[in-house]
Order: sequence, then structure tokens, then C-alpha cells
Amino acid sequence: MENMELPLFERADFWEEAWREEHRNSLYGRRRPERDGSAYWNRRAGHFARQTGSEEGKQRVAGILHWLGHHGGLEKDLEVLDIGCGTGNYALPLARRARRVVALDPAAEMLAILKEKAAAEGINNVEPIQMAWEEVDLEKQGWREAFDLVLALMSPGIKDAATLQKMMAASRGACFLAGHVRQEISGRRELWQELIGGEMPPIPADVLYIFHLLYAWGYNPSLELEHKVSTRELEPDQAIEEMEIFFYPHLELTPAVRRAIINHVQANTVNGRYPSRREMTVAYLSWNVNLH
Repeated sequence: MENMELPLFERADFWEEAWREEHRNSLYGRRRPERDGSAYWNRRAGHFARQTGSEEGKQRVAGILHWLGHHGGLEKDLEVLDIGCGTGNYALPLARRARRVVALDPAAEMLAILKEKAAAEGINNVEPIQMAWEEVDLEKQGWREAFDLVLALMSPGIKDAATLQKMMAASRGACFLAGHVRQEISGRRELWQELIGGEMPPIPADVLYIFHLLYAWGYNPSLELEHKVSTRELEPDQAIEEMEIFFYPHLELTPAVRRAIINHVQANTVNGRYPSRREMTVAYLSWNVNLH
């Protein structure tokens, strides 16, 4: 049978190309190449740690841990690889339940915060490694089929078929992946039109393409979607910082750009607080590499 005669959901080539096209046309595809590496994530480290340490961030971590537990991902004595671990939001709680967690991230500042948190919490079974996932050589690292559980939670490390296949090759059991498939945060679209022009592209719905690709490869992935709406009241300086971090990969933060961001925040501040509304859909994906 010719490949074109296969049902669409069995055509891996279609889903690979559709995923690549999604990225090209997405918000991430509009980033400047020189602003899309470790420098960007180093810049975000401090803010990222504060944000994930908030009550909302703690609830998000608790939700992920509940999801992992529901799918059998919190068993004792596991060897775990966390791809794109950031400041350890998931690696550290998992370390309390697993035998060993390898925490991988390309950003030195992210890992520095992770190490500080691990020391403060008395956690000594986390192994931080500074490296981008696409640069990892499984044979050289001794990571082929080395982990019972491989995670990529809100991580940009899994961005194409090659990085996904490498993720599965590192696992001898389970893989878990989570990411946003829709995200709307107040103020961003208005400022995008003012500073860059045109409609702001959406974020790529990676997890949905990965689900179809895994199915086409013969796996049996489990997919769950969760819709969330929340509102935060930010200090004006915090709102300005968040906007600058968001626009950093897309344009130079010139005095004129900074002034436009400040003007937007000041115009929308109520009683000394900037209301930030977030509406997002998060996708959770789990599968076993041995079941296909």
C-alpha cells in the first residue's frame, strides 16, 4: 500500500511535516535565533523561580505530581531524567520519591537556583547537568534505555521528531510530557500589535502533534487536556518585567520599547495593581515505550 493511501492518523510523515509547519508559523518560530538559546533562559531564571514558587506555581506542581501518580510515575526506586528541568520545580519533588533524578537544562542560572534549592531542602539525589537536549549523545552519556521515567514538562527541548525519538530511546519504561496548547495572557496581543505589528502568532500546540505522531508510530499514548483561567494582581514593576521578558526574544528592548511597555502597564493599573488574566489549555501525554 502506498503511504498516501494510509489513513491520515497512521501517516507519520504527515504529522512530522505538520508539526514543523506549526513551529515555523508559531510565536516560537518568530524568535530571533540569537535570542532563543540559553541566554534567554538565563535571563528568565530569577523571575521563573519566583513565579513557580508562588501559590499558583505550587498548585501547578501539585497537579503534575497528581497526574504522574495517577499514571504510575511515582513509584519508589525509579531512575528519572527530567529534560528541561529549569529551577527544579518537578525534579526536586520527584527526588523525594525516586532513587535518582538527572536534571538536564542548558541554562547555568536555572541550574544554579536548582542546586541552591536542593541544598536548602537537604536533597542529595539530584544530578544537575548543563546541556541542551539536542546536544545530548545517549551513547556517550550512557543514557540509552537508562531511565525508568523520562519527563519533558513544559520544556522546549522536545521540538521535533528527532528530539522526541531520543527522549524515548533514553527510557526503558515510561515517558511523560506536558505543554501548553493554548495560552492567552492579557496585554500581550495589544503590545504586539503596537511594537511589532500584525496579529501575534499562537504558541505551537506541540503535544497534540506528538500525540498523533506517537499513534502513527504504533504507540498507545494517553492524552488529557485541562483548561485553566486565573487572574493575578501584579506590582507594576513585576508586570513590566514580565512583559520585557516576553518580548526579549522578538525585538530589541530599546528605550522606546520599554516606554511603550511602561505606558501600557500604567494605563491598566488599578489601585496600584496590574491585573493579569491568563487563559490556557494544558495537555498531558503519557506512554510506555515498550507497548507498541
